[in-house]
Amino acid sequence: MNQPQNRQVQKLTIDDKQKYELQKEIFITIRLIDMVEKCAQLADDKITPEKHCQEITKLIERYKTFTSKIDKYDLNQFIKEYGLEDCKFGIDRINKGPPQIKQGNKIQLVVDLMQKFFQMQDIILENKEYPKVPIFKPIVDQLIILLNRAKTELPPYKSYLDDLQQFQKEQLENQIIGVIPEDEFQKFESIIDLAQQSFMTSHQQQ
Repeated sequence: MNQPQNRQVQKLTIDDKQKYELQKEIFITIRLIDMVEKCAQLADDKITPEKHCQEITKLIERYKTFTSKIDKYDLNQFIKEYGLEDCKFGIDRINKGPPQIKQGNKIQLVVDLMQKFFQMQDIILENKEYPKVPIFKPIVDQLIILLNRAKTELPPYKSYLDDLQQFQKEQLENQIIGVIPEDEFQKFESIIDLAQQSFMTSHQQQ
């Protein structure tokens, strides 16, 4: 009777596992970006420009987060290695960056931002004692989209966008349940106050 041959099994290191996990996440994210782009451009029941911008902005931020952790990452090389040549819509969007919502009137953007800041302050006041992640995540996402638009459509001013995106990444991203820690929520309140004051001051001076 033949004895089974001993097979040498190569164990993956922690670094190898992290690398493969990152590659998997990048692969999935590129596919998701491609799907959203096709829905926006080809589907009979197209998503709204606002929803398109919101979803793509989040996915591209996710893509950048993962790819920044890989040394000498190259999109074209990754596409060839993992057979993503059919994701033409997604690849084009990654190269172009998030879409810009075309608005003929900048006044509407100013009004939208003012309303969003007031709405944010109300939500902060109502939920200060128990700031749940699911309550704040949607409105923070919406405010970031508006501030990104303001960066390109309105005269330059200090928007505190980077601080808000950092808070989103550390406290809200990929979180479904949970409560924002008290010290982090205080920082968040300060960011919103400074961003609103800066926006209002800048608008009044125009």
